[in-house]
Amino acid sequence: MLLPQLAAAQAYPNKPIRVIVPGPGGGLIEIHPVLEAPLVKVYQGDRVWFSEPSPGYDYEEDLRQAEDALAQIVQRGLFVVERSGEFDLLTYGSSVAELRDFWAKAGAYDDSPKDEAVEGREAELYARVEEIMQAAGPGAEVALHERARIARLNPTVSPSARLMEGSHA
Repeated sequence: MLLPQLAAAQAYPNKPIRVIVPGPGGGLIEIHPVLEAPLVKVYQGDRVWFSEPSPGYDYEEDLRQAEDALAQIVQRGLFVVERSGEFDLLTYGSSVAELRDFWAKAGAYDDSPKDEAVEGREAELYARVEEIMQAAGPGAEVALHERARIARLNPTVSPSARLMEGSHA
């Protein structure tokens, strides 16, 4: 008696399903760090054992370019900022090696030469962090703590209208 019902249930859907999500088309979400050095921290539960700025903060120019690009698209009237804010972005590792390995992979696209003095200060910082983590005992974690900016941008003109304007030019 159940077999015909099972066969009918398995046949549905017999064609693609279209999901329509209401909202304006062409919106953007823009996220980038703020212009301040990230902090290297050692946590154990709620306790912060160590917090110091990362000496490897060398992307200030890139961040300024991101801020300028955002300002330009708003100034040109292409997009309007609907909402914006800042939040804390923390990347945790159970060891210094794990955290550094993660960030090495995340930054693998960056082929710019590394400053030897900065690399030396980073090595000293992470050696101290490792010592602090060992002294803190089991459950200690290292984190890179960055402030980040997020903005939701909506187009001032719909993308289809913009295409139509361009085709008449």
